[in-house]
Amino acid sequence: MELAAILRRAPGQWGVYAKSLHSGEVIAWQPHAVFPAASTIKVPILAELYRRVEEEGLSLDRTLRLRAEDQVGGSGVLADLTPGTRWRLRDLATLMITVSDNTATNLLIDFLGVESVNRTLRRLEIVDTFLVRRLERLPVAEGPGNRTTASDLSHLMELLAHGRLISRAVSARMVRLLLRCQGPCLIAPPVPGATYVGQPSPMRVAHKSGSLSDARHDTGIVYRSGRGAYVATILAHGAPEPTLRRVGERVGRFLAQRLL
Repeated sequence: MELAAILRRAPGQWGVYAKSLHSGEVIAWQPHAVFPAASTIKVPILAELYRRVEEEGLSLDRTLRLRAEDQVGGSGVLADLTPGTRWRLRDLATLMITVSDNTATNLLIDFLGVESVNRTLRRLEIVDTFLVRRLERLPVAEGPGNRTTASDLSHLMELLAHGRLISRAVSARMVRLLLRCQGPCLIAPPVPGATYVGQPSPMRVAHKSGSLSDARHDTGIVYRSGRGAYVATILAHGAPEPTLRRVGERVGRFLAQRLL
């Protein structure tokens, strides 16, 4: 089976880019097509935050005040908590990645600045991914929103895997947090069979998922003990999210079979 056999008649638009970190084999489908970024844009935001920690001495213990006007719907928990509380940058970053908290993301966007995130993306040779604005209350504002490509996101993940995103320390910090993402994983299949308490899983995935009502994305690094590793991005848009997720899971199984 080839990727085209899965996607040629699949609903919606698809962008896929996967690469073995050992053999260099690449599997791609419209890797430069531009998609609404959804929550995958949170990875570049995290990169800019940790860059400032590494290069400018920013303390992750610095706090930001949560205001009522910052609270937006969608994923996360801060939208339901008490305004006026203060949150450490490290905790906002954790909420942004692990539970994809949109309010935590907006606080970080306002603190870091849109242009700073985009400058760091250009520095990393990420050319078609743009943070345009904070995540908004409904109805969403008209005009272009945050956008990305499968090629860009997989390039970013490859830099992470090799310890070259800003520095080895920044890369390691980001991977540790991405390993804790609780969102649905498309880029690798569930590991079959039960594991016991305390037994490490043979497969680990450092990733960031994202979704809209008509989009389902996932990007990250897949590690399989004794079998190798690969980076992968699956972007899908233009059909109901549950439908896209089912097709994306097929793509993830295919990638794992080919690259591990």
